[in-house]
Amino acid sequence: MTQVKKLDFTGTIIFCGVDVHKKNWRVNIQDSEFELEDFSQNADVVLLHKHLNCKYPGATFKVCYEAGFSGFSAQRWLSNHGINCQVVNAADVATSDKEKRQKSDKIDARKLCEHLQSKKMKGIYVPLLRWEHGRSLVRARAKIVSDQTRCKNRIWQLLHFSGLVLPKDYEAGQYWSSHFIKELQAIDCGTDELKITLGLFIKDYQQTRALLLEATRAIRKLCKQSRYQKEITLLRSIPGIGEINAAVMLFELQDVTRFKSFDNLCSYVGLVPNTSDSGETKKTKGITNRSNHYLRTALVESSWSVVRKDPALLMMYKKYCRRMEKNKAIIRVAKHLLSRINYVLKNKKEYVTGVVE
Repeated sequence: MTQVKKLDFTGTIIFCGVDVHKKNWRVNIQDSEFELEDFSQNADVVLLHKHLNCKYPGATFKVCYEAGFSGFSAQRWLSNHGINCQVVNAADVATSDKEKRQKSDKIDARKLCEHLQSKKMKGIYVPLLRWEHGRSLVRARAKIVSDQTRCKNRIWQLLHFSGLVLPKDYEAGQYWSSHFIKELQAIDCGTDELKITLGLFIKDYQQTRALLLEATRAIRKLCKQSRYQKEITLLRSIPGIGEINAAVMLFELQDVTRFKSFDNLCSYVGLVPNTSDSGETKKTKGITNRSNHYLRTALVESSWSVVRKDPALLMMYKKYCRRMEKNKAIIRVAKHLLSRINYVLKNKKEYVTGVVE
């Protein structure tokens, strides 16, 4: 009787780069010597797992794909089934000029696979599910705030464009009270059509405002949970940081110990310069565009408040203002504030005002 040997790739590392899309994935598979496969499949992580184990049983698999709309669900599923899967920032994958001009899914998948084999490969941080869901709520509120601003701007634009008389003692940037809304609704528009248009814009604003209130209440409820309450209390001990900004900072930072150094933390937030050095020419183009803009915005907003309440940071702000513009000075203060937030969260100690660095 002839004995049939089974496939066994024990000790072999198989690299797999996946270019993910909504309906299909482009998959490139290589080992340390050859490109083994390149194919398209349905957007199904179970199907990919089955293919790898059937074709290369016993092998050690390393998979990567770019961060994007698909999130971390595929990474979590593969990791739970014993496969090393990393999610990479698309901007960190080296791309030649030719690849930019002749872009295709096949090239992208191969490039990811080759990048996975290099020692420069660094995956982004994959948050725990509870942190990710909390962050989604915080970011949803930020989007609703932007929508509310758009609704206000539409109303102001209509009033100015139509030559309507604005309610007295009100400006575009201030809080819109219920009394002000009633005054808007009572404006004489001249025609029924314009009155209906204004009414629609006001209803859009009121609905968005109701959503914002619902999101704010949900965040406050989230902050009172025992697993987050201690960190929120520590952040709120810093003068100028309210409950909403504390929630933004906590759910965007999550675990501050994941940053190897303060420089790594500053780079993540986006409080590092955008430099261009070549030979004897050195240029600084302000702060980098690569940032966590939710966190950076919250930090800068809080910095404007904290300089009014903490003498030490006020002194720093005044010092910076002697040699630069106020908007640039507050960015420097935001970096000092981030350092203090980092200390407070790592050491579990409440903030002390008036301490000079």
